[in-house]
Amino acid sequence: MPFWSPPKPSLRQRLSLGLGTMLVPLVILASGAILSFENALDSFYHHEDVGRQALFPLAEVEGLLLDISLLTYQPEGSSTITLETFRQKSQAIDFNLGLILNYAKEEPRSYQSIRTIQKQWQGIETLCYQFFDEAQPRGIVYTPKTQAQLGMQLRAILQEVQRLNYRLIAFQNETNIDHAELVRERVRGLVTSIALLALVLAVLCAYSLSQSILVPLKSLEEGVEQLGDGQLSHRIYLETQDEFAHVAQMFNLMAAKLEQTQWDLARLATLDGLTEVYNRREFNRWLGVEMERSQRHNQFFSLVMVDIDHFKQLNDTYGHQAGDLALCEVAQLLQREVRPGDIVCRYGGEEFGVILPKATTADGYAIAERIRLAILESPVILASQQKITMTASLGVATFPVDADTRERLIQRADQALYAAKHGGRNRVHQSGQTVPTTL
Repeated sequence: MPFWSPPKPSLRQRLSLGLGTMLVPLVILASGAILSFENALDSFYHHEDVGRQALFPLAEVEGLLLDISLLTYQPEGSSTITLETFRQKSQAIDFNLGLILNYAKEEPRSYQSIRTIQKQWQGIETLCYQFFDEAQPRGIVYTPKTQAQLGMQLRAILQEVQRLNYRLIAFQNETNIDHAELVRERVRGLVTSIALLALVLAVLCAYSLSQSILVPLKSLEEGVEQLGDGQLSHRIYLETQDEFAHVAQMFNLMAAKLEQTQWDLARLATLDGLTEVYNRREFNRWLGVEMERSQRHNQFFSLVMVDIDHFKQLNDTYGHQAGDLALCEVAQLLQREVRPGDIVCRYGGEEFGVILPKATTADGYAIAERIRLAILESPVILASQQKITMTASLGVATFPVDADTRERLIQRADQALYAAKHGGRNRVHQSGQTVPTTL
């Protein structure tokens, strides 16, 4: 009697069994891919939060230090900073420095800078208390020696705060790029493994199954490579409704958040916080760029310095909120009145600088006159519906007619601005022009 043996499975059954067995490593690899992306997303969010939580308290510290710097130049009896106000600002500085110290432990240089700032602040805090004497009727005792010493120490700590700000921004960008590179390497390994399995599945007539895996992963790989190369605007779009689509959606959210963070950091570093035009640092950079381009192509360009007339009187009469509103209105007006490609910057206080590429002396004067008339004809409307008419004095200097270096061009434009002030305000003065008689 022959020994009984089970029936052999059919080809279809063997193929089904083999395909089911081969799907096991695919499921494992797909799960690993999802976990890798989820871990990468968590890491990106973590470093992004660290950057934000360190930069925003640092900006708060810088603002509080600028408030305290009022003690260095206001005469005795005129300071708005009382002992209680100083104590509140001091506690706020200590609190924010403590926050930054916790968030920057991952970067040794930033951590050391924060420790240095804390030591500098302890010296400044001790020195500031020498200004206050509760036994005095006016509450503050000024001595020229301590006032000068305080000013010097405040300048030193503000410089250190700015250096730390740049270091934290650079550290966050480097960390994001490093993590993007790490994710890219992981994806390459996963794609390589799945490509080998796809080849086997293709032999077993499972081409469609392999495509359903390789195509989404290829899109994810390309997306991570784009992110690693700094293309934060890249997005991944998949037609599937599976885990890969979820990963793609999370990737897009991460990329959008990173793009917004980069834009916020760039905006914080380049724009004036009140007027939303370029700040003094960007003014110097753009002026250098335009100087180099004009020298290379043998072209003219002009610089217009704009100063709001009687701005201190406006602040004293209507309040600082009205002054801030006036600065914002002038900044928006400048952006409307200049040509596309012209660069509007806040130079400092109530003074603005406008860089006019390829503008001759006549062009610069004409644009400056248009700006002057626009300011005169555009009153500031307060919340109370009260209208404040403003005027401005403008100085124009042209490269290379009036100056051949950046510093001399700024000097000539400023001199022209002061000549316009001396000539009665509400006028444009060209560098080299005869100073008009005071009205």
